[in-house]
Amino acid sequence: MHNKSKKQNNRKLRRVSVSAAGVIVVLVAVILINLIATSLTDRYDLTLDLTSNQLYAITDETREMLRGMEDTVDITILAAEDDFENDTYYSKVHTLLQKYKNLAGDKLEVSYIDPYTNPNVVNRYSDLASSIQSGSVIVSCNDNTRVLNQTDFYAVEQSASYTGYYDVTGFQGEQALTSAITSVTNDETPAAYILQGHNESISTSLSAMFTNAGFTANTLNLTESDEIPEDAAVLVISLPQADYTEDEMDRIDAFVKSGGDLMVFDGTASPTELPVLYSYLSEWGMEVQADMVLDADYNIDEASDILAKLTDSDTNAALADSDLTLVTPNAKSISLIGLDSSVSDRTVEALMESRDSSYAKALTDETEYDSYDKEDGDTDGPFTLAALAAYTGNDKGGQVFVCTAGIMMSDDLMGASSLMNKSFLSNVLSQLQPAIDIVSIPSKSLDAEPLIVGATARFIVFAILALIPIGMFLTGILVFFRRRKL
Repeated sequence: MHNKSKKQNNRKLRRVSVSAAGVIVVLVAVILINLIATSLTDRYDLTLDLTSNQLYAITDETREMLRGMEDTVDITILAAEDDFENDTYYSKVHTLLQKYKNLAGDKLEVSYIDPYTNPNVVNRYSDLASSIQSGSVIVSCNDNTRVLNQTDFYAVEQSASYTGYYDVTGFQGEQALTSAITSVTNDETPAAYILQGHNESISTSLSAMFTNAGFTANTLNLTESDEIPEDAAVLVISLPQADYTEDEMDRIDAFVKSGGDLMVFDGTASPTELPVLYSYLSEWGMEVQADMVLDADYNIDEASDILAKLTDSDTNAALADSDLTLVTPNAKSISLIGLDSSVSDRTVEALMESRDSSYAKALTDETEYDSYDKEDGDTDGPFTLAALAAYTGNDKGGQVFVCTAGIMMSDDLMGASSLMNKSFLSNVLSQLQPAIDIVSIPSKSLDAEPLIVGATARFIVFAILALIPIGMFLTGILVFFRRRKL
């Protein structure tokens, strides 16, 4: 009897030992799998983006750029990593940087410097003092440096509820990081000059478009300077309130015919009479009309905020499949006039136009309208709102772009992720400067959207969350009762 009891105890001890060993083996396996998965995730881009709008999804364009990097790019963040990672806005940048690092490997070095505990280290960026702040992301390669701040990573729109306030509507982290890396790794940095001296106005978003594309954005006053800088690739005339002189236009013309590009933004915010400027544009086949283009059917809020459309030009091919909206407020019309037969060294084409339902009212500097409703005497549309002329008199091929809906480049409209305004102007810039690798990546909307899950995905989730745990529980009960019978 004693021996039988002893055998039973030994048998139970062995079962307990086997069970304990099994538990230990499972725990070790789980730990090893976790370590391997963590190592692979850190080394490769194996994370899943489950955000409703795929905030951290990276385009093929960025992947190709990161994997093809030849020079090492240093990204220095002026913040403690924990603070940066846990910040309401910078946390998304931290996650995106991890994905960039996984793709670029040793060619991308990311470091964090707490400016409060390491003030001496921050001193080496003294030449950037005007643009850096706590949380700044400093991207550098060789002697090239770009500084990104919180406002560079997000798209904003003016608040509909509070005057003077802005709502954060989109995350444009990939656009900011990819354009900065592209810019600092370019051997030469082209320059864009926004012309001054005639009460011009330009949005910060348009200036940012140039810097994001790898240009330096500068100002140039032709009334004070006799020369256009040699590094100038693009000149911008933006909503001037006073006319240019013949001498200024002669210098601009020489710049274009030497291979430079000119962008002109006009609209009802500018005077209706700028004879010297308009005479020059007519030489390129684009005659700006003294009118206001309206559309009672296709608009936002009111008839002057018209919704335009792209033409079938090859220049717009990259945007042909886009379902975004193009908003062009306060526009004038452009008549594409036949170039004189003696003028065979240039071409012109329409890029953007109003819809068939549009109409135009005659406009002078003193005109005031009580209503935007269509009346007798108004001209029927559609109308050309943006056009591109190219110089073919030599191999350098300068171009002139004219947009008479200049308000379309306002901060609100350029920053809206649901609009095509920024994409359209970025595409135009890429056509003007095809040698420059211009980055244009739409921002990701931050509006909460329902996550649509298909039937197969729902079954997988149900199996993981319910069937497998229930099966393991029932198996455990079965094993328990079987062992009690032993």
